[in-house]
Amino acid sequence: MLARRLSCVLMSCCALSAFSAVSIAEEIGIQRIPVAKGIASHPVNGGHCLISDGEFQYIAFYDGGHQMTVGKRKLSQRQWDFVKLPERVGWDTHNRVVLFQDRKGYLHITGNMHCSPLRYYRTSIPADIHTFQPIHKWTGDYEDRVTYPSVLKLRDGSVYILYRYGGSGNGMRILIHYDEQTRQWTKTAPALTNGRQRNPTCNAYPFGVVAEDAAGRAPKAGILEDRNGVWHIAWCWRETPDVVTNFDICYAKSTDRGVSWKTWDGRDLELPITPENARVVERIAQKSGLMNGGTLAADGEGRPYIGYGRFDEDGHNQIYVATPINGKWKNIQLTDWKHRFYFHGRGSIPQRPPVPRLSITKDQKILVAYSHAYAEPRKGQLTLTREQLLTVKPGQYPIREAQAIHPHVPHIRAINHGPLPSGFTHYMQQETDPANRDRKPENPKEPTMIYVVEAKDS
Repeated sequence: MLARRLSCVLMSCCALSAFSAVSIAEEIGIQRIPVAKGIASHPVNGGHCLISDGEFQYIAFYDGGHQMTVGKRKLSQRQWDFVKLPERVGWDTHNRVVLFQDRKGYLHITGNMHCSPLRYYRTSIPADIHTFQPIHKWTGDYEDRVTYPSVLKLRDGSVYILYRYGGSGNGMRILIHYDEQTRQWTKTAPALTNGRQRNPTCNAYPFGVVAEDAAGRAPKAGILEDRNGVWHIAWCWRETPDVVTNFDICYAKSTDRGVSWKTWDGRDLELPITPENARVVERIAQKSGLMNGGTLAADGEGRPYIGYGRFDEDGHNQIYVATPINGKWKNIQLTDWKHRFYFHGRGSIPQRPPVPRLSITKDQKILVAYSHAYAEPRKGQLTLTREQLLTVKPGQYPIREAQAIHPHVPHIRAINHGPLPSGFTHYMQQETDPANRDRKPENPKEPTMIYVVEAKDS
C-alpha cells in the first residue's frame, strides 16, 4: 500500500490534490521541490551540479531552451532565484555543467565543453549568482581543447580540478589547484598523464570514484581522497575515439596532494605517466570488452578496489575487481555469465556493457552493483567482505536485485554536495531520454521538470 501511495506522489502527482500529495510525501519523508523545465532529449543535466553551503542551495542545468542556468534558494524555502549564462548546449552528453563553491563563498561554473575552448565563470561577490563573470582561463596553458572537468574538493575544503586536454585517443590529464587568497589556478605538475612517447597516441580515462561510507552514490571520474589524505586514481587507456581501443588497467597514488605519484608498492612514477612507464594492474588487450567508466573505492585502511568489466577467455562479459595484497595486485572474476555484448563506436554510448559500480559500506564491506540488459538480474548487486572477495570463485555468491540510490526516488541525476539539515539527503531528479551518441535525436523529447527531492535518511 505504501509503495502504491508513493508511486502516486512521485510519478502521478497531477492526479492528487495539492494537499493530498504534500501530506503523503511528508508521511514517507520525501518532498519534491520544482526547479524549472530542462532539456530532456539526452541526459546532459546532472553530475556535480547541486551544492549547498548550510544556508543556501544552488543548482546548475540547461533549461528547456538549452541555455545554461543557475538557481539559488534558501534551504528553508521553496522559491528559486535564477540567472542565465551565455552558454547554449547542443546534443553532446559530455557537456555537463560543473558547479562548486570555494572556502570564501565564491561560486564557480565550468561546462559546455567537449574538445573545445575553456568556458569558466566565477562570481565577483560570494554566494551571489547575479555576479557571475566570464573568465575562461585557469592557468592559461592547455585550455583550447577541454573536456571532462572533474572537481576534487578535499576534506579541508580546498579545490582541485582534473580535466582532459586534447581528444579521445590523443590527450593529457591536467591537474590544477585553486588558491582562494590569490584567486588563481596553478598546475600541481606539468601533466598527470599523457599519451605514448611514440605513435600511435592515446589518452587515459580515469575511473569513477566513491568516497568511503558513500555506498550507493553515483561515482564521478577523477581522484579519490581517502580518510588518511592519500589520493588514489585508476584508469584505462584508449588509443582512438573508438571505445574498442580501450586497453590496460592502471593505478597510482599520491601522498603530497598530486605533486608526485607512486605505484601501490611505493615506487616513484615519472610524470607525466604514460603507457610506457605506468604500473599496470591488469594488462588487457584492445577489443577485449573493456569499457572506460569503471570505479575505484578505498576502505578505511586505505586499500583500493578497482571495478571493471571485460571479456573472459570464452568471450563472455564478466565483472572483475582488482585489489592489492602483499604488495601485488589480485584480479578477481566475480561473475560467471554466458552472454556476450560487443560494443564499439564513438560518442556517448546508448547501451553499455556491464560496468560495475564499487563502493564501501559503513561496515567496511565491498558493494558491487551493475546495470546490464543481458544479465540476470538486470540490475544486480553483490556485497562481500574483503576475505570473501579474496577467495571468491566466479558465480559463487548469488547476485540479488540492486537497490537504487534512493529506492523511492527515480531518475536521479545528481546528489547534493555540501551541508544540509541533519538527517536529510537531497537529489536532483529529471526524466530524460538516453544518450544518442551526441547527435540530435529524430524526435527530441520535450523539456521536463527538474526537481530537488528532499529525502529523510533511513
